[in-house]
This record gives sequence, structure tokens and C-alpha cells, in this order.
Amino acid sequence: MCMQNWGNLINNPSFTIDHLNLSKKKKPPQHLIYDYGATGDAPTVTLVSDKGIDEQNFQRLGDNINNLLGSIDGVFFIERQIGNDILCALWNPANREVRRLPAAAISFESFAFDRHLVFGLDPMTKDYKVVYYTHREEYAAIYSCSRDSWKIFKHNLDVHQNGSTCQRNIYNNVDYLNGYYYWLINENNKCRILSFDFGNEVFVEMEGPPRGHEDYNWLANLMLLGDSVGILNYVDGFVRDVWVMIQPGVWNKLLTIHLTTPTKSFYDNSLILETKSSRLVSYNVRTNKTRLFEFRHPGLKSNPMGGGCGVYYYKESLVTIKRQGNSELHLSRCLTKLSTRY
Repeated sequence: MCMQNWGNLINNPSFTIDHLNLSKKKKPPQHLIYDYGATGDAPTVTLVSDKGIDEQNFQRLGDNINNLLGSIDGVFFIERQIGNDILCALWNPANREVRRLPAAAISFESFAFDRHLVFGLDPMTKDYKVVYYTHREEYAAIYSCSRDSWKIFKHNLDVHQNGSTCQRNIYNNVDYLNGYYYWLINENNKCRILSFDFGNEVFVEMEGPPRGHEDYNWLANLMLLGDSVGILNYVDGFVRDVWVMIQPGVWNKLLTIHLTTPTKSFYDNSLILETKSSRLVSYNVRTNKTRLFEFRHPGLKSNPMGGGCGVYYYKESLVTIKRQGNSELHLSRCLTKLSTRY
């Protein structure tokens, strides 16, 4: 088959959807490890699974990336600050495409404590979107990949009154599920959930698990349990409760577990844990099974904000993020420019 026919096949939407579905069903779970502290010739990106390291050669994205969010259907969001400028892009590691986002009409505050910059997908239109807002502003900004522009809108949030705290998960690849992005809100030792609907572009609030007795504290993180939102709550010492939302605002305590190692990430029904020997192990909370990954890196002991490694669940996808009408030559030039910046 000639190269042109191969290109036509790969760019066919039906083929990319079939490839993504096959990747989700057949390929073993993979995790992209991004080393925020990589120096010199050290690789910034490594792909690993329980079968070992994937030797796929990713392009080096550069240093000082503030945010790497995803992956969502194989695509990541990248944020990097150069001087006073915030540069944002979408990245598909499988086909090596990088798409620079235009500047927004709203000013991003890179170090604001209450900023939220999130990445998701409208499942109906397959449109990748990025949302930015802060607690103090009544307006938010949303970028649409199909429109290739930012839109400013007045949001419907009132959840930040009365001292409530909207938490962005430190495990920054696990808050998106089926067209919604989720935050955990802690207020007066009670949990609530805030979500953003990427299809209708609105915020929605719902109740969290019941507080129970007065001694029950909520020191929790969001997690994903299959197609459901879950909460991993600290109880005491190594004891954690796992809650699952069975329908909006209705919760069930699934089980109580003992965790003796730090959690690096979540996917499906599993926690990705870091061992004392700087390796990764997955623990499935439903089956109680563990798998040790053949990967070792000292940066796993630190979180990304401290220059350590971020762990991101990844499924390969050939979905294109190129702008319509872009030629391969133009894409090549974009990658060349971005490789010097990213």
C-alpha cells in the first residue's frame, strides 16, 4: 500500500475511532511518566506498562512545563510559562502532533492559588476543550478545538462563598470522566462535588457522601472507579475509605483499605502506588489484585510540583489535532519551533 493510501487510512475518522476502541479493549494498561526534573539528555517522557518500558521514541517537550493534563482519548494538554507569557498546546504522542492554542482574552494567573485550568472532551461532538477560571472572577474562559478560539462566559458558580474550598486533585490526570470534569469541595468538614459539563459548557454542583458521625473527617481525593466517580478518604494512619457515586449525589462506601505507600495516580478501578524502591505498582480496589511495573525512577518519590515525576494513564490514539488545511510541511515546522520552546 502506497504512503498516500496509508495517510488517507490513518486520517479517516472511522479508522481512528476503531483504532482507539481497539487500544482501549486489547492493549494492556499503559502509563506515561513525565519527568519534570529531567536535565541534560535525560528523557522527559517514558511509556511503561506492567510488561515493561515501551521503546517508542517520543519527542522531547522541554523543561519547565507547569501543567500536563490528560490523557483524554490519547491527547494531552500542555501549559508552559516563558517569561510573562503562558503558552498552551495540545499534544498527541502517538502521531507526534502538537497544536499551539491561541492567546485568550482573559489573563492567566500562573501562580494564583485559586486558579483552575482543566482539559476535557465533549463526547457528542468529539471536541477537545480547555477551561480556565479563578474563584475571584465571575467570568471564565473556554477554548474549543473545533472553533480554534477562546470564549469568555459568565459562569453560574456560587460554591466559593462561606469559606468553601474547591480542590484540584494533585493527581492531575484523573478528574475527567465521560464529558465532565470534577472537583472536590470541602466545607465545614463536609464533601460536595462540582463538575463542568463540556457539552453544555456549564458548572453543576451535587452532594457528596454523607458526613456520618461527628468524628468522621473528610481529608479526601477524587478517584475514578470504572465509569463512576469515587473518593479516597483518609481515616487514620494507613486506613482509607473508598466511596463510589452510584448516581448524581447518591454515594455508597465501597470498602476500607490499608495503604502503606504513596499514591501517584488512579485509573479505571486501580490506584498507582510508588514503592520504597522507586517502582510503580497498581492495586485494583475491586479485585484486590496488584501488578508490579518494570520501571524504576528516583523522581517517583516527588510530586510534579517538586520537580518529580507525574504519572498519567495513557491509551494510544491516532486522532488528529491539526488545524484544517495544515500541510505536513507546516506541521513539521510547528514541531520544530515548539521543540525549542517545549
